[in-house]
Amino acid sequence: MILSLRHGPVPPGRRMFEVTAAETIRLAQAHDLRVILKYDHQDGLLGRPGVTWTRLAFSKSQNAAQRRQQ
Repeated sequence: MILSLRHGPVPPGRRMFEVTAAETIRLAQAHDLRVILKYDHQDGLLGRPGVTWTRLAFSKSQNAAQRRQQ
């Protein structure tokens, strides 16, 4: 599973909720997912001040695969 978290000011007319990468990783781990990529970067494409991104990639943990085989 791959996802992007947007951090920064909320544009007018939009609704967003602040979620940290750490919180997302903890939730994923609770569902037998392990983080295989965490990449933080500035908003380079549109150059919006104060906007940053966290890209996360997860894989099913080996323990989950082993439990399914039992």
